[in-house]
Amino acid sequence: MDIQAIRKDFPVLKEWVYLDNAFVGLMPKQVRDGYNSYVDQWYRFDTTGDRTILQEWLAKARKVRKELAKFVHVSPEELAYTTCTGSGLNIAINGTEWGQGENTVFPEWEHSPLDTHTTRRYGVEPRVWKPRDGIFQLSDLEKLVDDKTRIVQISEVSYVNGFKADLKAVSEIAHNHGAKVLVDSTQVVGALDVDWKGDNVDYVSFAPYKYLMGPAGLAFLYVKKEHIGELTPDRIGWKNQIYEGDNPEDDVDLETAEKFEYGTLHFQGHYAMEKSLEYLYRLGIKNVEKRNLELVSYLFDKLTESGKTIWTPEPKSNVVSYFQQGAREIATKLKAMKIKVTGREAHGDHMRVSVHFYNTEADIDKLLANA
Repeated sequence: MDIQAIRKDFPVLKEWVYLDNAFVGLMPKQVRDGYNSYVDQWYRFDTTGDRTILQEWLAKARKVRKELAKFVHVSPEELAYTTCTGSGLNIAINGTEWGQGENTVFPEWEHSPLDTHTTRRYGVEPRVWKPRDGIFQLSDLEKLVDDKTRIVQISEVSYVNGFKADLKAVSEIAHNHGAKVLVDSTQVVGALDVDWKGDNVDYVSFAPYKYLMGPAGLAFLYVKKEHIGELTPDRIGWKNQIYEGDNPEDDVDLETAEKFEYGTLHFQGHYAMEKSLEYLYRLGIKNVEKRNLELVSYLFDKLTESGKTIWTPEPKSNVVSYFQQGAREIATKLKAMKIKVTGREAHGDHMRVSVHFYNTEADIDKLLANA
């Protein structure tokens, strides 16, 4: 990859050292163009043949669904549009038929933990998987999961310290007891290649405004094909109505994950998402992953040389955290210097650095020289 040419697509990089992609990713100018094309189409009422403007938007949604499915190696029928990562998680939780005495298991640091109004209403026990030295040990998970466990929830990469889970091993433990695996992959998709089929997970929710460089307010839910029929939509609207009377729009195939989409979608986001996927396809996700892991390894080495206590177990994701006294104050100082990272007091003062392919070793050097 020609990194210097790529950086020209991100005008903000002329001024900023941006190393906070785990919070919000940067938008290349091509994605901005996607937003503008949606506005222009609506503004001019630019439609094809006898299509309505809504049919134009739905056609774009179908195209983007197909392209994204190819990107994450699943079928389009297994992907539903949602509004945020939490929305997808809730569809899986609320659509499950819960029983008394059942339990859920999730890591202590989950961004949206599986302890909800729904699970509490049914008396479902939340079991918390605690880390040891920043690592969630599979041996500890095995002690928590039993034949009453319905769902094991886990982030593919922790937003806290970048720990990368072994999804295949988690799935094996869960499935041995008849439980399903619900994954948050927002810190992965667009940064690393994924293999949810090979990992044998059941549900995955993810949002594109970080490493996919896509829109906020749009997200996705993957539902493994054999589970679509057994998962009940948690709400109904014009898009997935089951009433057999008049439907003002095209019918939805209720045998696909589209049945979880109940109303008007974030159509503007689809136009932006299309450009993001085009950009990443052009680069190649394997090339993006290789570049990202090279940057993370460089960051690990530099942190080690500087004597920092690294909290992230291994350089396997784009997120690296290290302990730092006064982390929030330092992050504020860095922002004033146009160096963006996250500083947190939670879990002990720590700095979280999250790279993406458009970053450089010089960005990392500048951060560490001023942190």
